[in-house]
Amino acid sequence: MSNDVHAASWRAMGCSVDVVVVGGPSGLLDLARSSIDHLERRWSRFLPDSDLSRLNHAAGSPVHTDPATVVLLQAMLDGWRATGGLFDPTLLAPLVSLGYGASWHDPASVTSLPHGALLRGDLDALRIDPVQRIVTAPKGMCLDAGGIGKGLAGDLVVEALIDAGASGASVSIGGDVALRGRAPQPGGWLIGIADPLIAADTDIEVGQLTMVEGGVATSGTLRRRWQSAEGEPLHHLLDPATGRPARHARELVAATVIAGSAAWAEVWTKVVMVRGTAMLARLDEFGLGARVTYADATTAANEAWSSFECPMTRGASGEQWGDRVGDEVEMVEV
Repeated sequence: MSNDVHAASWRAMGCSVDVVVVGGPSGLLDLARSSIDHLERRWSRFLPDSDLSRLNHAAGSPVHTDPATVVLLQAMLDGWRATGGLFDPTLLAPLVSLGYGASWHDPASVTSLPHGALLRGDLDALRIDPVQRIVTAPKGMCLDAGGIGKGLAGDLVVEALIDAGASGASVSIGGDVALRGRAPQPGGWLIGIADPLIAADTDIEVGQLTMVEGGVATSGTLRRRWQSAEGEPLHHLLDPATGRPARHARELVAATVIAGSAAWAEVWTKVVMVRGTAMLARLDEFGLGARVTYADATTAANEAWSSFECPMTRGASGEQWGDRVGDEVEMVEV
């Protein structure tokens, strides 16, 4: 089997995508590109014929979906239950009402909500038939793939690349990173941590992680901010209890979580951004590394985080095979 390393970068889901493949047959980068394109077309809230848009407008009628959409909806339900509703993918209506209805990447693409859209839905009422791939959502519930879509897309594409013969693969979508298998260099995969206080198009890193497999995700408030008509500063990370942007006495601007998958890392970043640093100790109980950044540039991390940190390094050639977390742009333009 080839040990060659192949990498490619492009834009999809309103984000930067970076894929690294170790070994395997030719054509794996094309497989990654087509797979991500397929998931975007099925999950985007900006596409009226996506599975999620059709489900949101179905008014309680059953909808036949793509197999990957069943996986997404089950991941949403699992995350919602595991966090007691702190991770809530049913907040699309209040998000749009606050002013985030159009795509930041393409302002001509606008989310359409059904008449009678609810401010928050009960995911326990979602009915998923994984065999027939038929889903029924209560009338008025509006689902948004949000960050979990980025993370899960990375997880699914990495799995597809390994199944297709790669000995290792890493997929980063908007800074959410999923990785598995053999890394391009000894010691594991190197993941750079982008500075959340610096513009997304820079290469400035504030640290590095080393991982064998799993996922890393970042949620932040600085790169999708706007003002209401009254001049109130707003961001896209909503507190499910209020339907308003999460607020803390000390402004929290970013959270990064390391988990067994990028989808679960995304779930827990949202919980940290809603609940604040009190969640750091809780994530230690689960063995999940977590780090937060405040508006004044200070940071805090839990004990598990330190086990993944490593000195800033680069390969002998000056090229570092790895990805960066923290470049969140706009999820998933889904």
